[in-house]
Amino acid sequence: MSNKYMSDPEYLFAVLTAIVKKHGGEIKLSKEELSMAHEGDLIGMYFEPKTDSIVFKEVDNKELLQAAAMVNSPLNEYDN
Repeated sequence: MSNKYMSDPEYLFAVLTAIVKKHGGEIKLSKEELSMAHEGDLIGMYFEPKTDSIVFKEVDNKELLQAAAMVNSPLNEYDN
């Protein structure tokens, strides 16, 4: 998935709508909960083909280089 999705207000609103619907039609966030989000916080987004799902995950700054390597490398599947 490209960064263009994260810059598209319509796409982001569709994702937010899906999240709210998934959680019964309402999500409440207090001022305290909103204040936990800081400038520089990172959320990764990727497509998981096995479940046909989009995954959003908090990315630790320490893991940023590893995440960037995963995004830029070809997808490989291994049988165990």
